Amino acid sequence: MSFFTDPSALVLIIGAIAIVAFLVHGLWFSGKPENRRLNKADRHDDEIRNSSNIGKVRIVSTDAPLKSEAAPSGEPALAPEPEENLKSPVIEEISKEEAAQFEKEQEQKKLPQNIEINLVAEPGRPYRGEDIEALCTQYGILRGDLDIYYVYENPQARENEVFRMCSLKSPFSFPQDMSGFTTPAIALYMNLPERGRACSYFKAMLTAVDIFVQQLGGTMQDNYHNLYTPEQLQDLENKLQEYDARA
Repeated sequence: MSFFTDPSALVLIIGAIAIVAFLVHGLWFSGKPENRRLNKADRHDDEIRNSSNIGKVRIVSTDAPLKSEAAPSGEPALAPEPEENLKSPVIEEISKEEAAQFEKEQEQKKLPQNIEINLVAEPGRPYRGEDIEALCTQYGILRGDLDIYYVYENPQARENEVFRMCSLKSPFSFPQDMSGFTTPAIALYMNLPERGRACSYFKAMLTAVDIFVQQLGGTMQDNYHNLYTPEQLQDLENKLQEYDARA
């Protein structure tokens, strides 16, 4: 039997031919410079990357509302400014003491803490010490600390001070010996008392002012040397009445 008639030899020859054909096919395609299909896709991607109609990517928070705004060609669109968060008002419960303190502070903005009326003598006719002392003795106005005069609700115990009176000549006190003493003006003043007493204290001070003006003369002025008008005094009395009404 020859080699070409042997069946096993024929199988080997056919297998060798198939292997050679496979290798030749692989070498043919691997030698190509590029794949046409992939090359087409690459050129399309380059066109997209180089296109002038594509803007930059922007990131906008989803928490803020978006507004439609037209941007010039070739320029990136700007994201809208985020809106400020609106906070709900916080309502806090305060104690009675805090509420009273708040109300007092508000009331103090309307009323002065010190109410003063200055009695100014007529030019060339200053108040004489003996006249002042006589009126104080007659109406229960007591000399006290700092050598000034005081009026109390309870004069015997010197309790519940109503108002004070001092000289407006330095050192603003009255000498122990009033003979020969003169002053161009005296001041009657009261500190704003607790509610319920302010208006009555003010009326008591006005009564004393009227007595001194009637007996010694002079005018009623404020700390800026302005004359007090009846309307101003009435307005102050009305405010003190409102202050007392909230007792």
